[in-house]
Amino acid sequence: MRHLLVLPLFLFGCSSAKDSGGAASGAGADDPDTPTWHRDVAPIVAFSCDSCHQPGGVGSPTWSTAEEATEWAVAIADAVQYRRMPPWQASDGCADYVGDFSLDQDQIDTIVAWAEGGAPLGSESDAATIPDPFTAPVLERVDMEIRIPEPYTPTVAEGTDDYRCFLIDWPYDETVWVSGYQIRPDDRETVHHVIPYIIEPGSVDTYRALDAAQEGEGYTCFGGPGGDVDSLGRMRWLGAWAPGSGASVMPEGTGIRVEPGSLVAFQVHYNLAGAETVGADQSGLDLMISEEALGWADIQPWTDISWVIGAGMEIPANTASVEHAFSYTVEGSGFTIETASIHMHNLGQQGRMWVEHADGSESCLVDYTDYDFNWQRGYRFKEPVSATRGDVVHLSCTWDNPTDEDVKWGDGTADEMCLGVTLLTE
Repeated sequence: MRHLLVLPLFLFGCSSAKDSGGAASGAGADDPDTPTWHRDVAPIVAFSCDSCHQPGGVGSPTWSTAEEATEWAVAIADAVQYRRMPPWQASDGCADYVGDFSLDQDQIDTIVAWAEGGAPLGSESDAATIPDPFTAPVLERVDMEIRIPEPYTPTVAEGTDDYRCFLIDWPYDETVWVSGYQIRPDDRETVHHVIPYIIEPGSVDTYRALDAAQEGEGYTCFGGPGGDVDSLGRMRWLGAWAPGSGASVMPEGTGIRVEPGSLVAFQVHYNLAGAETVGADQSGLDLMISEEALGWADIQPWTDISWVIGAGMEIPANTASVEHAFSYTVEGSGFTIETASIHMHNLGQQGRMWVEHADGSESCLVDYTDYDFNWQRGYRFKEPVSATRGDVVHLSCTWDNPTDEDVKWGDGTADEMCLGVTLLTE
């Protein structure tokens, strides 16, 4: 199985809520049962929060000392209690993931009790061992860098979204395998997400014609890199980026195959809503390359193709808990699922992706019970999931639509999607 579906790209978003804080008042500092910063809270915050909330991080507020952190105790407790933070949406009990920096209920209860008890620092002599903060992965080496050829300043005639594709020549004269990638957004004020597509040599002329037909750098490419049905059928993903993402390394011994003469259609979704400035962007992509043959790996989107072409997936105005589902029966020799995620837009509430095995057992891939459009990432399994002939891959999404407009599949953030994304190997 190589190409289940050819689908529009998935959209991402990210925001950092600026909470107002202040340490809670109370006599908890004199109560030995009240958690303290040094003994109880600092290790939790160090691993799950500090990588974003230290000065220079993407989170707000930031702190560099224990005293500064305690000033935000009420806000921190509120954010973790209602699971707005940390930005980890995969529910407990579905699967075990690499780099899980989510908080369990005991950790949440500890932070809340600390804040309600006056946020005491406690004694440094009781300080617990502080773990290193979770950090997004980086590539161990960079063999090739590609960038948007010329800086591009996004514009929109109406609305806030600008989807733009930039064609980049693939420089290798022989077949190579991409064993890792890291997308580097340039203007983070407007770059909403990035997907580089591999354009096979037989489709190059189609995409060059699209590029030539529009003035300026790149061309408009809503929903994918463009092209006809045949060229889309040969198009593959080279990667994906959303805010908070780091590098992605293929499982050992595998890589994404790229043929000489290919193009990269580097698609960027610019969202100008709330942008204080709109500057020129020249985002790019770092790659680890193997010239020796590697096993097959592929980034695979999953959805009902009928939704994409406008049939079904209606979410009527003023409705709640509207659910749509899709399933695919595995054929051939099957595949191994290394990562999974689900993408919806602002109306999304719940999402689940799982494999129903032919023997009647089930493997949960990812389960969102309180979906948040602002925080999206892929979840890598500690133990990859095998899907063999006769197994069924399921995807389900649920939305609330309090608006007066009917909603269905579409590219804009006011539209909706139900898209599973996986990294597959043989």
